[in-house]
Amino acid sequence: MIDAPTHRVPVDVLKAFTHKLLQHHGLSDEHADIMTANLLEADMRGVKSHGHFLMSRYAGWLDDGYMNPRPNIRVVHETPSTVLVDADCGPGHLAGAVTMQIVIAKAGESGCATGLTRQSRHYGAAAHYALMATSRDMIGYSATNAGPTMFAFGGRERVIGNNPIAYAIPTGPTRPLVLDMAMSTAANGRIAIMQRLGQELPQGWALDKVGQPTTNPADFFDDGAGAPIGGPKGIGLAQVVDVVAGVLSGSGYGPSVGRANGASGTIGHTFQAIDVESFMPVDRFYERITDQIQHFHESSVADGVDEIVIPGELEWRAYEESITLGIPLIEPIIMDLNEVAKRKRMADRL
Repeated sequence: MIDAPTHRVPVDVLKAFTHKLLQHHGLSDEHADIMTANLLEADMRGVKSHGHFLMSRYAGWLDDGYMNPRPNIRVVHETPSTVLVDADCGPGHLAGAVTMQIVIAKAGESGCATGLTRQSRHYGAAAHYALMATSRDMIGYSATNAGPTMFAFGGRERVIGNNPIAYAIPTGPTRPLVLDMAMSTAANGRIAIMQRLGQELPQGWALDKVGQPTTNPADFFDDGAGAPIGGPKGIGLAQVVDVVAGVLSGSGYGPSVGRANGASGTIGHTFQAIDVESFMPVDRFYERITDQIQHFHESSVADGVDEIVIPGELEWRAYEESITLGIPLIEPIIMDLNEVAKRKRMADRL
């Protein structure tokens, strides 16, 4: 959907550059590793809105203190199958990874586990955390609330974020099935990228400030909103995610999330892991999920459709291409990254 000149950057080059850039913004070596892996994975899977496009924004937040570069991430409360982690206003990528690791360990003991992260900041792509569970033969889930960018259905005032969710399901020898979606038709970052490129939005992506459909990305940023998936269903799902991630964790919720209206409200995340072995033998599950996916792939296609793909399949193709050809970055993102490096007096450039 985003049409712009793209440059391929080798994975190891972008990895080293990003790690050093984050260290120059105050992150420890370990934390820079965690955050770099998150950003790389997003761009490798073709999720441009949640990869290095966000780096200039993160740099500003780290510099002005909104995002704490040296957080004291700690467990606040836990039971055999639950955990609550305080992120200390650090990058959500860090506390998110810590929380999911604890959840996976607990699921290995109890079969299923849930974790919440409070007092956090933006955590990148939700799929990253869900995927962490799949290497342990577990189904992973992650969701987060976000700053308000959507109206109540039928309204004209931003009251809720687009609050994405992600599931990752292991499939055995093949890449996991991955569903990662916001409750708006398009991620906010995709709208921002298209505005940067001077492109119109597809129909159905955004509403203007009086609640009418628009194709002008500027309308979204002028008190407009993202259009919800499925009309009231999308708004309802966004509200439920806000409850579990924000209200229940003790973080900001609704209009109080993020930097809306000059505030600095915190973000909340939720994570779950389901141990397949607690319900059936892993090999049997892989036989069944493979059969289920095969029914999709072998189903008849509609006129004008070349093939049936399952959630995450196109992203895995992009991932494999990134390994062999390099990670695709559009020119404006490369310019932003080099400008951030210049401000930190780094010699490295992409």
